[in-house]
Amino acid sequence: MRGMSIVSERAPRTTPIAGPRGEVANPTLVEHSATFEPRVEQVADGVWTSIGHSLANATVIQGAAGRIVIDTGDCIEQAALQDADLSAHATGPLAALVYSHNHYALGAQHYVAQNEDVRILAHPRLHANLAASLSDIGPFLIRRACIQFGLFLPTSGPDAMPNHGIGPFLYDLDSYRPTVGYVAPTETVEDGAELEVDGVRLVFYDAPSDTDDTLLMWIPEKQTVVNNIVWPALFNIYTLRGSEFRNPLALLRGLDLIRELRPEHLVGVHGAPIHGQDRIYELATSYRDAIQYLYDQTVRAINAGQSPDEMAQRIRLPEHLVAANPLLRELYGEVPYAIRQIYSGLVGWFGKDTVELHPLPEQEQGRRLVDLMGGADRVKEEARLAFEAGELEWAAQLATYALHADPEDATSRAQKAETLRALGQSSTAANTRSWYLTQARELEGEVDTMRPPVKMVNVNQVLQAPPTTYLNALRYEVDPVAAGGVEEVVAFRFTDRDTVVRLHLRHSIIEVLEDNLADPTEETCALSLSFETWARCAAGETTLTAELASGTAQQSGSPEAMERVLDCLPVTGRGQDALARS
Repeated sequence: MRGMSIVSERAPRTTPIAGPRGEVANPTLVEHSATFEPRVEQVADGVWTSIGHSLANATVIQGAAGRIVIDTGDCIEQAALQDADLSAHATGPLAALVYSHNHYALGAQHYVAQNEDVRILAHPRLHANLAASLSDIGPFLIRRACIQFGLFLPTSGPDAMPNHGIGPFLYDLDSYRPTVGYVAPTETVEDGAELEVDGVRLVFYDAPSDTDDTLLMWIPEKQTVVNNIVWPALFNIYTLRGSEFRNPLALLRGLDLIRELRPEHLVGVHGAPIHGQDRIYELATSYRDAIQYLYDQTVRAINAGQSPDEMAQRIRLPEHLVAANPLLRELYGEVPYAIRQIYSGLVGWFGKDTVELHPLPEQEQGRRLVDLMGGADRVKEEARLAFEAGELEWAAQLATYALHADPEDATSRAQKAETLRALGQSSTAANTRSWYLTQARELEGEVDTMRPPVKMVNVNQVLQAPPTTYLNALRYEVDPVAAGGVEEVVAFRFTDRDTVVRLHLRHSIIEVLEDNLADPTEETCALSLSFETWARCAAGETTLTAELASGTAQQSGSPEAMERVLDCLPVTGRGQDALARS
C-alpha cells in the first residue's frame, strides 16, 4: 500500500554470547545486567533508592521523625532486603508507606510489623484492582507471569535469564521462596492531592502507567519526581502475560507532568535515577514522543486498511528517537507487541481477511498443510534446512504445522524447541526470551507451566478482600457438564463477620446475589463457616469438603442440594473442571 512502509526492516540477527551465569543471550541484554547491580543510590538530599533486589526499586525519603518508604517489592523477603539497604541511610521509625501502583505492594507486611499503625497511601483504585487481578483470572495471570519472568527456567546455564529488562528478576528463587504480604491502604489520594507526610510535602498525581492505579509523586523541596513511566527500556504497551488495554494516550499524562514540573532528579520504579533538569526533560520528551508515534502510526495504518500483521511488520520507531534516548531500546517488550495491542484496544480482534472469521481448527489446518507440502517427512526436512539457513521464524512455523498435524511427533517437538531456543537466545527483549525458552523446555518435557513454582494468593490476601471477591471467582470454576441440570441457591454464612453471601447456581452459571436480590426463602442449602476458614479454602490450603468433614464448616438445608453444589466446584475438592482434564 503506497506510503505505508513506515521505517525499515528488522536489523540482522545478533550472534549470542555467554553471560556470567552461563546464559547464552543477546549481547545487549547481557550487558544491560550491569544496570541492576544491587546498590543504594542517593537521588537527592534525604532521598535514596535501592536497586537490584526486585523488579522494582524501593525509595526512601527522610522525614522529620522517621522514614517514608515508596514501594515494597513483590514479596516480604524483597522488602526486607530493600529495607536493610535503605535503613543504612534514612533513620528513625517507619512513618509512612506509599504504593506507586499495585504491582509492588506485596511486601508491605515486613514494614507493618515495625509499625502496625503506619500510614499507607495509595491510589483510590489500587485495593480493588489488586483483589480482582488475583481472583478472577488470577490462575492465568500467575502462570503467565511465571513464564514471562523466567521462573520455569534454570538460574544458571544456557537457558538462564541475564535480567528482565526493567529489573534483575521477579524472584531470586535460589535465595528464598516468596511470601506475599500485602496490606491494604489506610488512605487514598486523589489527583493533585498535596499532603504533609512526616514533615515532607508530597504532591500526588494520577498518572496511568502499566496499571490505572499509578501515582506520580512530586517532592517540591527536593526537586524530585518519583514515577512509573520512564523505564530503562521501551515502555511495555502490551505485556505478553496479558493485561487490560494500556492506552498510550493515557500514558502521555505522566510524561507531560514530568516535563511540566522540570525536576532536577527523576527516580523511577525501575532503573537508575536520572539527574539534570535539561537531561530529564529531553529524555521524557523523546520517550513520550516514541509512545505517541507508535499510537499515531498504528491509527494511520488502521485507517489505511492494514491488518495487524501488516502494521506489526512495517511500523518501527524512528532512528532519531532511538539514537537520542537509550531508554527506548527493546529490552523488555517489543514494538510489534505494542502495535497489535493498540490495534486490539481500538478495533478488537478481527483484522481484514474474512478467512479469520471461521478458520479451520489448528489440527485440521496442520494435517491439510502437511499433506499439501508432501507429507510430514518433507515438512521436517524443510524445517531443518530453514534452521540451518538461519530462517528461524520459518523453521518454527514449519515445525508448528507438523505438530498441529501430529502433536506427539517427537522430531517436530525437538525441531521446534531447538528453533525457539535459538530465537530466544538472539532476542534483546527479556519477555520474548523468557517465552521462547520456556516453551522450548515445555516441548522437551522439562517443565509443566500449568504448575507455577510460586504461590501468589494466600490467606492474608483473601482476608483483606471483600467477601464477594473470591466467592465471585467460583463462577469461573463451574464445570458446565456437571452443573448442566443443577439449580440451587447456596448461602455462605461467615460466622465471624455477620455476613451472608448467596450464590445462585443456575444451569452452569453462578450469579452472586446482591443484597436486594437475596431472598433467604430461596435458599436450598447453606454453609456456615468463619471467613478465615473460607480464606484457607480460597487460597488452596484446604477444601470445603475437608472442612465439612472436620466440623469446621457446617451445612444446613437440603443435603441433596448441597451434594449437587459441591459436585460442581473444583474448590470443594470434589468437582473437577473438564477443561483442566483435557
